[in-house]
Amino acid sequence: MEKRFWVGGYSPDGGGTSLGIRAMGYTQGVLTDLGLAHAAESPSWLATHPRLPVLYAALEHRGEVAAYRILGHNKLEPLGKPKPAGALLCHLVVAEAAGALVASCYGDGKMLAYPMDADGTLSDPVPAAESIDPFAVPGHPERASHSHQATVLRSGVIATTDLGHDAVRFWDLVQGQWKLRQQLGLRKGDGPRHLVEHPSGFIYVVTEHGAEVITLRADAAGVYRELCRTGLGEKVLAGSDFPAEISLDTNNDRLYIGVRGAGIVAVLNLVSGRPVLRGSGSCAGAWPRHHVQVGNSLLVANQLSNTIEAIGLEGADGLPQVSLSSLPMESPTCIAAQVTV
Repeated sequence: MEKRFWVGGYSPDGGGTSLGIRAMGYTQGVLTDLGLAHAAESPSWLATHPRLPVLYAALEHRGEVAAYRILGHNKLEPLGKPKPAGALLCHLVVAEAAGALVASCYGDGKMLAYPMDADGTLSDPVPAAESIDPFAVPGHPERASHSHQATVLRSGVIATTDLGHDAVRFWDLVQGQWKLRQQLGLRKGDGPRHLVEHPSGFIYVVTEHGAEVITLRADAAGVYRELCRTGLGEKVLAGSDFPAEISLDTNNDRLYIGVRGAGIVAVLNLVSGRPVLRGSGSCAGAWPRHHVQVGNSLLVANQLSNTIEAIGLEGADGLPQVSLSSLPMESPTCIAAQVTV
């Protein structure tokens, strides 16, 4: 059965060639372009509503969030007018229990919650409190906040990364209001980009500048602390290579990390919750910005080589080794699975 996806990318305003949001199919190792679903300017991140035929897009360089009604598997139409966001809006996630779409803005560090109506239409955003740099020194230049991702944990708590302030923050979002539970400072210069939660409760944070995976664990009081750090191998050099997406295998026993610059996908096995480097494989392109797993395949958005690559995950270790299919795609930055509602 064909799996279907939405693909976002960078348009000329973001230095790319994307025309907007495209639809894509994948079946038996073969990728298929299903056409342009709707024109848009740099829809660099996409988020599907889990229960409604609605897709949200981060129009990064316009600083807007657009909502679309899904019309079949390859057509979209606008759902209301785009809503204003912060500078360089780079990530969206639906926090359904909180009734909101949460947006992360890299350019000015803003975290925004957009209340959602019953049909998925967005209201004006509610901002979270601004980040406070845990490494600030009086009399020294201030570092800029760079929010990069929000993840809804199984508890309903929202975890957010700040790449500029080297921090992970944990929030409650209730009736449209943000309440900060904890700010966890990592090491100065780590640059936490994205994170993923394991069903056991461990959180794995990939750092763009430090080129590591940091494991977090909550204590009995629910306060998160750093447990360990894991490097990504000799092929990855901090400052020259930049990890992007981190994902949890469908069997919950390993992590996949795309590394821009090195052009690889690193594989870390999970042993008693701790990541252990197993190996890596080529992304079969340049600048692997995002990826999703489909069965025993990994679909990789290679931004600078203008392709989506389907790579087979081979053997018991699930290493990406065999190129199954390559699909030309303009400056792809995000792959979002279509949801049947």
